[in-house]
Amino acid sequence: MKRLLIFGTGQIGQVANYYFSEDSDYDVVGFTVDSAFIEQGGGIALPVAPFEEVEKRFPPDQCDMFVAMGYGKLNRLREAKLREARAKGYRIAHYVSSRAWVWRGFEPKDNLFLLENNTVQPFVTIGENTTLWSGNHIGHHAMIGANVFIASQAVISGSVTIGDNSFIGVNATVADNLDVGPRSVIGAGALLLRDAPEASVYPAVATERSKVPSDRLRGI
Repeated sequence: MKRLLIFGTGQIGQVANYYFSEDSDYDVVGFTVDSAFIEQGGGIALPVAPFEEVEKRFPPDQCDMFVAMGYGKLNRLREAKLREARAKGYRIAHYVSSRAWVWRGFEPKDNLFLLENNTVQPFVTIGENTTLWSGNHIGHHAMIGANVFIASQAVISGSVTIGDNSFIGVNATVADNLDVGPRSVIGAGALLLRDAPEASVYPAVATERSKVPSDRLRGI
């Protein structure tokens, strides 16, 4: 089996470890984080090496690396760490769940993290360092940029373009043939029916709490 080193010991790193260990041809051999955060990796059974000197403990010619980070600073933190990993000489892994449906011609890029129950229809392209959490629909001919994070149950309709470094929230819907500019944020449950210029923000709108408490509801 190929050997894998994961950057990140937080929740996403732990999730990545589970998926790669259970559903890939990689053997996860350790973790790495910046030395300032080395003590925050509690509960990790595998060795954790400081990133500043990780190549001494895990040489790049012996294992690949996966950067398991969230969407902080519109994915720029994950993007920067990916560059640093490459500069150290590491090959970059990707993960596509065996329980996702992807079209036959799909080509996964470096540091893609595509979880279960995603539907990736024909002629979709997805850039490197992009995360698709579970259960999304990516319509035919859609183009998802690099350094994007798509949370669960989003619908990206056919022929949509999502620009680099964007974030798509849970249950968001983007109608077909739209362009979402780079560095845009589409909030949870948002419905997008027109193009979104660069750096657009469509905030989530929360349901208001009823003034009637639950013990006064009728029929429940």
